[in-house]
Amino acid sequence: MSSPDRAPLAAPRLVRIALALSLAGALAGCFQPMYASGTTAAGPKLQEKLGDIQIVKIDGELGNDLRNDLIFDLTGGAGNPQNAPYKMYITVKSTSTYAIVNTSSGLPEAKVVRVSGDWTLVKVGEENKPPAKGSAAASASLDVSQERFANYSATRDAEKRAAGTLAEMIKAQLAAYFVKQQAGS
Repeated sequence: MSSPDRAPLAAPRLVRIALALSLAGALAGCFQPMYASGTTAAGPKLQEKLGDIQIVKIDGELGNDLRNDLIFDLTGGAGNPQNAPYKMYITVKSTSTYAIVNTSSGLPEAKVVRVSGDWTLVKVGEENKPPAKGSAAASASLDVSQERFANYSATRDAEKRAAGTLAEMIKAQLAAYFVKQQAGS
């Protein structure tokens, strides 16, 4: 075939590409990231709403790790706000299971640590009717050693990693709650 036969095929392809690029350009301003610095539809910035949550003490070493991670994630490192309009209560627990067991020796080789948390967000002064509740879980894996202290240390490290992931998940759930609340009002 000669090149004049190809010319009619190239023009529609260029038109489609130009149309796709123009549509992409037109729609580029329609989307706003959830953590954008601009205001949300109903008012204050989402980050300010998240920073107005006081995290109440969580029992245990793992609870303290989760609380610290969550405070940092919500406030950006500004610390736990005092006299905040919202308080968050969290219960946390950790479980572990052996994922891989050596069939010849019968000894475990890998373990999975699962950290789960149930949270309740309450408005100060309205503790009887919590506006939001939720739960989240995260897991982390570790290699099992024959040394007892190494296993304990690796398990604590896995719990800390899972607590950090859990804090990010709770933050995302809270952000979704506030965005939904502002869209509905």
